[in-house]
Amino acid sequence: MTTHQFCTPEWLEESARIYRASPDGKDKLKKLTAKICCRVKSDPDWGIREDIIFGAFFDKGELKTLNFFIEDEAFQEAEYLIAATPETWKKILRKEREFVTDLMLGKIKLELGTKTKMLELALHVNNIFDFLTQVDLQFPDEMSEGELISYRSKMETLRRERGP
Repeated sequence: MTTHQFCTPEWLEESARIYRASPDGKDKLKKLTAKICCRVKSDPDWGIREDIIFGAFFDKGELKTLNFFIEDEAFQEAEYLIAATPETWKKILRKEREFVTDLMLGKIKLELGTKTKMLELALHVNNIFDFLTQVDLQFPDEMSEGELISYRSKMETLRRERGP
């Protein structure tokens, strides 16, 4: 299995490919129609100089979009925007913490949408996180110094390509 770095286009592309090829994933999310974005808050120590937003849009389980967004796009196009530190996202994606618990405790902030509706979507959100971790995922705190330098460069390139 190829290792993909957190918050890179390669990670999202491979995750989308795997999801679209898997009837099991689509079956788990067949009742989901929602546009959910996730903000990864900046953490220069992790090579993330500015916030990164990625989102997954579904229509009855069909993955319509899995991509990065600039903030204005996220607020215009998404129904939900949830935000957390990279460390929190790592713990959620690695199943070291529960999404609902962290949402209720304020470790994950709801910036767009209602908490009641987000709680109703919690099972679906957990299934989304499951498909995002079907790849071997490497986080910045697990990278060598050389990998982290390369990652920082990749993040800057992504930011320039995406705009403000």
